[in-house]
Amino acid sequence: MSEVYDAAKLSLSSDGFSAFRYLSTVNALLSNPVSNGLGRDLTIRALGAREKFSDHSGILRNMVRKAGLFPYLKKEFSELSPGDRVALDIYRTPFSENFVFHSMQFRIFDLLKEGRNVVLSAPTSMGKSAIVDSLLGLGRFRRVVLVVPTVALADETRRRLQERFGDSYQIIHHSSQECRSDRVVYVLTQERVNERDDIKDIDLFVIDEFYKLAFRKLKSGPTDYNDERVIELNIALSKLLKVSKQFYLTGPFVNSIRGLTELGYDHTFISADFNTVAVDVHTFGVDANNDAGKLAMLATIAPQCDGATIIYCKSPGVAGKVARELVRLGYGHSFESEHIDWVAEEFDPEWDFTYALRNGIGLHFGGLPRALQQYTVDRFNAGDLRFLLCTSTIIEGVNTVAKNVVIYDNRNGSRGIDKFTHGNIKGRAGRMGVHFVGKVFCLEDVPEDNLNQEVDIPLGIQDADTPLNLLASAQPDHLFEFSQDRFDAAFTEETFSIDLVKKHSYFRMEQFEQLYSMVEMLEDDEFESLVFQLSPATGFLKTLAKISCRLVPKTFSTNGLQTKTPDNILAKLTSYQKAESYSAYLKSQIEYAKQRLQVDEKANLSGMLNNDLKLLSNTFGYTMPKVLGLLEDVVRLHAVKKGIHTKIDYSYVRMTFESLHLPAGLNALEEIGIPIQTLHRISALLDFPDGAGVDELAEHLRWNEQAWEFMGSVDQSFIRRALGGNSLV
Repeated sequence: MSEVYDAAKLSLSSDGFSAFRYLSTVNALLSNPVSNGLGRDLTIRALGAREKFSDHSGILRNMVRKAGLFPYLKKEFSELSPGDRVALDIYRTPFSENFVFHSMQFRIFDLLKEGRNVVLSAPTSMGKSAIVDSLLGLGRFRRVVLVVPTVALADETRRRLQERFGDSYQIIHHSSQECRSDRVVYVLTQERVNERDDIKDIDLFVIDEFYKLAFRKLKSGPTDYNDERVIELNIALSKLLKVSKQFYLTGPFVNSIRGLTELGYDHTFISADFNTVAVDVHTFGVDANNDAGKLAMLATIAPQCDGATIIYCKSPGVAGKVARELVRLGYGHSFESEHIDWVAEEFDPEWDFTYALRNGIGLHFGGLPRALQQYTVDRFNAGDLRFLLCTSTIIEGVNTVAKNVVIYDNRNGSRGIDKFTHGNIKGRAGRMGVHFVGKVFCLEDVPEDNLNQEVDIPLGIQDADTPLNLLASAQPDHLFEFSQDRFDAAFTEETFSIDLVKKHSYFRMEQFEQLYSMVEMLEDDEFESLVFQLSPATGFLKTLAKISCRLVPKTFSTNGLQTKTPDNILAKLTSYQKAESYSAYLKSQIEYAKQRLQVDEKANLSGMLNNDLKLLSNTFGYTMPKVLGLLEDVVRLHAVKKGIHTKIDYSYVRMTFESLHLPAGLNALEEIGIPIQTLHRISALLDFPDGAGVDELAEHLRWNEQAWEFMGSVDQSFIRRALGGNSLV
């Protein structure tokens, strides 16, 4: 069958092309279940070369219908038969008169509508979110939970749902929001699912990218059980299974799943290779470490990238180099925007992000402030930026309208990506209804097959290696007898309670034991520095740096800090705590970086700035508050043993990290796209109500527009986009 397919595909660009012969091949392939996918691929390619089929439009229309591509039937053909119209009526979605299912979407929707549990593995282009929207459009589901992998995707999803269903559902996406409706959709990361105590009586829960439930198998053989996000997602799964009537798990390129049946949950697993775009893949076989060869290959690939192009790079540093090479090769273009001047002022004119944007190229990576991520994607989707250079943020579901994808590296940071992830990146090429045929350029060879296309859910496959902090926070009904015995044995010593482990499920048992031992072995003056209420005691930051250096070294080392001694960590903690604002801290670090450039030829301004941005968002804004929460409880235990009765309260210190030097709670608005610098300026112009959630804060901004209407135009554009208005300047 593949030979027939290849011949037909090649014929599209040949001089003696026969539309009738091509469509006859399509019909034969579609008539065979084994080759149906090949027939659908050729049908999509025919739509992309529509002018070649002008004399056979009726046959092409029939092939589109036979392939189950009903959205294209509606969009691409003005003349429809009565049978076509009946089909469109049947496949029309409940949430929109103008949106039509394709046949696979309809099949999944039908199963879920019947109350079945569904696990779906399907390509990125299949349109899985439309199924969720259609279920909400039915109006039968009152309480729904959508679990997404990142805050960025949660924000993108809540925007879509707010626009479509804001009148009929309360959309909850942040920990500060209270449930005030009997009809609610929670759009949360796994960590936030675990934080809430109002997730009860759920009609349906959905986990996007469900393959993230499995621990990663290392190339060397063993499994990495230290991924706290996998643990948190399994805890969330346990919680949701206990309180929900039905579930729907979605993800790409999975062959099988284990663990749900073992927990007693029946489900229908569907692995569907249903693409709505066709993709041409070109592989160049450049060695992974041949940096010069990869840069040289850009000169070959760039001319072939007509239209919007995503380039996946292993790190922000590589993305910056690629952007500068594209400009050198003549593929940049002058792009003028007040946003560029804003970025140059708030960060630096020589930062890779600023340089790339000024030359019509977008950068998108973790640590980049959310407002800049959103602005870059908006401009890319609007056609203002031809190239969007991404790191792993592209894997996390950011929706774009890219026609082409260049996989520059087969790594994510220093870690190799597998065929599973490689396929996920490739799936970003093309977009249903926008680009019929996408192109993928792989500079390195495609990774070989591996076991990661099978998902083993740790919650349902418990063994001696299952992390105890996962078991401690799982629902009791989900513990196997073996795990219960192991669990009971682990808590025979009353060093710390099960409740403490549940409260701090982010940390492994080894980390609990390590911290308990470290605090126990502190010198008297070091321990005294940990005993305070609200305002930090003398020497606290030094002791915190010493503890953090050993307890969570990775959160610093991955952001460019050496962890052999706590000195570098102490310097960063001190600089941050002494800074008057987020902006003041960044400015001081940029100035320090420029001083280093004068004496260290290996230093890189963009690299140091990118590391500081990750340090602010990942370490200071997320990990350090968790470390402080656990440390506070462990210090209390030791204080009792020592007969110390002073109240120990780290809430103020935690808040200074979480809030990024803003008034308490205001940083919630950063998640919906208002930069920290803008929020700092607003807070000087407008008083916000104490204890307000993100909804109340946003509403307060709407009602008090006169307080910020004379701010800079870029600040205003960020605010208006976050509040749901037009933002492009």
